[in-house]
Amino acid sequence: MQPIPDGEFTLRLFPLPNLVFFPATRLPLHVFEPRYRQLVSEALATDERIGMVLLKEGWEGDYYGNPPIHPVGTLGRIEQSVRLEDGRYNLLLGAEVRFRIVGENEPAPYRTARAIAHPETTPPAVEAWGRREWLVELARRYLEMLPGRMDVPELETAGLEALTNALAMSLNVPAAEKQGLLELDDLLVRSDRVASLLEERLEQAEFLGPFRRETDPNLN
Repeated sequence: MQPIPDGEFTLRLFPLPNLVFFPATRLPLHVFEPRYRQLVSEALATDERIGMVLLKEGWEGDYYGNPPIHPVGTLGRIEQSVRLEDGRYNLLLGAEVRFRIVGENEPAPYRTARAIAHPETTPPAVEAWGRREWLVELARRYLEMLPGRMDVPELETAGLEALTNALAMSLNVPAAEKQGLLELDDLLVRSDRVASLLEERLEQAEFLGPFRRETDPNLN
């Protein structure tokens, strides 16, 4: 695996309208558009890296052109790939680091950019441990209220970055709000925001609990 460049580097871009990819997470991806099939083919032949970015609002009128994108994205490395008979791909991306776009190149046929790595601020170990324990407790309570809840063994082993970012990806909030979380440089600040979102959902669940029990006999 090639190291991430220290300075500016050229990056293949995969813009999507409703997905925000976070460092220290994994993403299954189905690739079917011809331009992105070529992107994947060329990535597999070289550094195996793809830059995942979010399209800005209003992308619908120019999806097949070059609609505006957010300047901060996440660099994904192809960990697994399956090429289907019709040329489509199923991929598993592992997130390496955030990047910031400093300029775009002419698309041919997919978009590329000049980018720099943009890592997050790493908190001191003691602060990271305390914040992780808080998030684990909130996540357990949140999972308990979901239908068909299941155990998530990763809660016991994930570090603060992986836990915070996995929760951020899984929360049912607008993509623009997730993009805002991604753009927070301080991991502690992001974990605070994710914790607040979990607390809001727990408070809503507690408030709605009596009404749900009245309408659903299985909850009584």
